[in-house]
Amino acid sequence: MKIIAIDERNDIEKRLDVASIIEAANKLNINLEEVIITKNNELVTEKAKIKENDEIKFLSVISGG
Repeated sequence: MKIIAIDERNDIEKRLDVASIIEAANKLNINLEEVIITKNNELVTEKAKIKENDEIKFLSVISGG
């Protein structure tokens, strides 16, 4: 199914034909341990189900001290 995948860190937005969030991350070379994931602006895990035209964002985790 086609989704919109956004890699915020690299400012990339692509329409991908994938079956899962994990597959989308792999296509964008994203390490899932380094990002927070949203689906249609709601926080989800990489195991969340996706549907046609969902918007998946991979957001950078920023830490510091």
